[in-house]
Formats: sequence, structure tokens, C-alpha cells
Amino acid sequence: MRWSVLASGAAWLAVAGLLSACASTPGAAPEKRVAMAPISYNEIPGWADDRHGEALATFRRSCPKLTTGPDTRIVTDGGEKTITTAEWKNICDSAAAVKAGDARAARLFFEDNFRPLVVQSPGKFTGYFEPELRGSKAPSRLFTVPVYRKPSDLTDKPYYTRAEIESGVLKGKGLEIAWVQDPVGLFEVQVQGSGRIQLAEGGTMTLGFDGSNNRPYTAIGAVLVEMGVMKREDATWPAIRDWLKRNPQQARDVMRRNERYIFFKDTRTSAPIGAEGVVLTAQRSMAIDPTITPYGTPIWIDTKRPVARKPGTTEPYRRLMISQDTGAAIKGPARGDVFFGAGAQAADWAGRMVGDGRAIVLVPNKT
Repeated sequence: MRWSVLASGAAWLAVAGLLSACASTPGAAPEKRVAMAPISYNEIPGWADDRHGEALATFRRSCPKLTTGPDTRIVTDGGEKTITTAEWKNICDSAAAVKAGDARAARLFFEDNFRPLVVQSPGKFTGYFEPELRGSKAPSRLFTVPVYRKPSDLTDKPYYTRAEIESGVLKGKGLEIAWVQDPVGLFEVQVQGSGRIQLAEGGTMTLGFDGSNNRPYTAIGAVLVEMGVMKREDATWPAIRDWLKRNPQQARDVMRRNERYIFFKDTRTSAPIGAEGVVLTAQRSMAIDPTITPYGTPIWIDTKRPVARKPGTTEPYRRLMISQDTGAAIKGPARGDVFFGAGAQAADWAGRMVGDGRAIVLVPNKT
């Protein structure tokens, strides 16, 4: 679960339907539709050069969800179709039969079981990563910023604002799961939706999304642009983070302009888990709009990525992703947020990536 530091994808794309995870029922909302066009795999630049085995391994992680969940309603170039769990099982059985290291078989798996459809809307792709913080399971002079679990009285109605929570309204209720040193770092973890705490006691705590206060999200990049602090084209997350750290007093007020507050749980895993409920894979898992694209859907993206250690330069970024996560700012049929993993390089890529391009959705070929 994550949010853009600048603005929602809805500002770039009109929300039109592509894929829906729910079957139509009497009285349900009208079917979502979007223009899609068939394309052959031979016409996809970079397809033959991708490492399909990585995408296949990532897809397999979605299979337990696809084969045990509800039937999937998919919009194709021929209208809405239903993919049953039994049909997903056939596809997943084929995936399981591919031997590790067999690159040709991995590629043929996707070509044999899916057909590619180009989304006829301009794509917009950003990135996110898993931040790391220093912290402790007990408060101290060094670690003063609490990390809260979901309160028991939290409902689907608006809860306390970020300002109220940071001012101590939840203090003393036993909701703290850790304390960290850096309020900007914790805000960053909340934006990204997950993170890790390197504990002073030793070991690591992996933070996973545990709910929100149901307050509106405000992109603080847009706030800083409005304040005249930076130009929109310069408002990357690294630049925003640097400004926040250099201006701690103003930073608190700016961050509180975003009323949304995220609660976390200790997932007790060594890797982040996406909204689908599966472990995310760096540069293969992608956050999408689940009201349009079902989790587990393979999507080929053709966009650009920032070049490492070369600000202002980009390089082609073409690869097969698997839809396994979501975020409040990820809206639209050709909107994707690439998970880049953890570490300094992942943070740099994610913080600077805003690329146009196109999305090619792979739908089961029975449709």
C-alpha cells in the first residue's frame, strides 16, 4: 500500500476500466471498459530479451491466491470474461511444471497461456521501495517517535488526524510496537507502505500495513511546490526528503498537511508483503489499481527508469511485471508503481522514477 509524494495517478489518467476482480451482479455498477488492442509477442520491443524466469517465479507466488479466491472478472478486447479458479489452477499447474533455469520454457509459458493486449491509454509509471530505520522496542532519549499498531476502536470512519496522533492522542494505550529516531524516516515508511527497523537490541522488525486513519491523503510534494519551495519538476522524493531534514520545524507542519496516518504490524517476515498477501519481488512486483486490474495479472511495461548516479538521465525500462500490490495514488488502467526492493539504489530509483510509456496486459488466452 503506497502513496505518491506528488499527486494521484488520477491527475494524469481518466479512470477507465480494464480488469475487474468481481463478477457482475444484479444492481451492480456498470461494467468498466477501456480500449484495448491485440498485439503479437513478436511486436513487443524487448520481449525476447527479458528474463522470463524471474517473472514466472514472481507469478507463482500469486498462484495460491488465484486458485483459492473468487473467480476473476476480466475485461478484454471482446468484452468481460470470467476466469474461474479451476482455470487459474490449470495455468498455475503449467507454471509449476517449468523447470528452474529453463529460460525458453518460462517464456513459452507466458506465450502459451496468455495473450497480450495493449491498453489504449497513456501509461504512467512510478516506483517505491522498502525504507530502513534505526529503532528499538523500548523508548529512550534516542528513540522517541512511536510506531503504532492499528487501534481496536478503528472503524471505516475517519479517525484522529496525523497531527492529533503525533501530538499524543494515542499515547498510553499500549499501541506502540517500536520507537524510531527519525520522524521524516517514519513518514517515508508510511508513504511507501512498508519498511524495516534495525533494532538496537539486535535483529530486524519488518513493518507491514495494518490500516489507516481513513483521512484524506495529501501529496506533500504538491504542498512544497505550492509553497514555492521547489519547482514541480524538481520535487522528487530525494529532494523532498532533503528539504524536510534541513527544515525540521517547517517539516512537521508540512507533513501534517497529509492527514492520512498509517498503522503497522510486525509481519515477522524477512521481506515485504503486498496487498495481495504475497511476498514482493524487487523489479517484478508492481502496484496497480485493483478496482481495474486483478492481483496476479502479468503486465508488460515499456517505460524509462532513472540512470543510477546520473541525475536527469533515463534509460529504457522494459520488463514483465506481476500485479501484487496497490496504493491510494495508483489509479487508472495503465498506472503502475514498480517495487524496487530495499537499499540505497532502490531508494534512488524509486525516488526519481516518473516515466511515461505503455502497458500491455497479459490475459488468459481462453478469453
